[in-house]
Amino acid sequence: MIFQWEIGDVYRLKVPFDDVYTSVFLIKGEDGNVLVDCATTSEDVEKRIAPALLKTGLTFKDIKYLVLTHQHSDHAGGKERILQLNPNIVLIEGKSQIFLNGLTRYELKGHTLDCIGIFDERSGTLIAGDGLQGAGVGKYKLSLESKEAYFQTLANIKKNKRIENILFSHAYEPWKKDSALGREEVEKRLQDCEICAKGE
Repeated sequence: MIFQWEIGDVYRLKVPFDDVYTSVFLIKGEDGNVLVDCATTSEDVEKRIAPALLKTGLTFKDIKYLVLTHQHSDHAGGKERILQLNPNIVLIEGKSQIFLNGLTRYELKGHTLDCIGIFDERSGTLIAGDGLQGAGVGKYKLSLESKEAYFQTLANIKKNKRIENILFSHAYEPWKKDSALGREEVEKRLQDCEICAKGE
């Protein structure tokens, strides 16, 4: 397993989860490296994330920030093991801010009320975690803690023309893709999300 290049300085590791996969993102930067989400278990950290980092020439000691898009286990389950491996890592979750140039925390309420993403201003890319879900993935159908907040999130992204690409944590249905590259594709995915949520 390796971190595969997505766009700009963003790389993705697909970690098996049930009959689908969850994504761990690596953002490389001169001011420090960032992991976004950390898979499901300590075993994922040791047997999948650590070896994949090594193949990029990094260890957990080279990671400055760990961002949790939300607290569900397939995104945050490896947190404690990573904190053991690097007690100096800065944990970004909920309302915390990120302090690296070009990266900002982006609120994505709806799936859960603590959902956040990371917006990479350098490439116009939003790492959305489960913040945008289409019709869900596999047996995990669209799940919203607040439909009202979700529609507001969709409206906010529609207005923000700086978002030119979106990376999702799973290959959501109906499009069965884990990215939207280019503003036209972003607009289509937002429309799909709205249609799926209205029909939920």
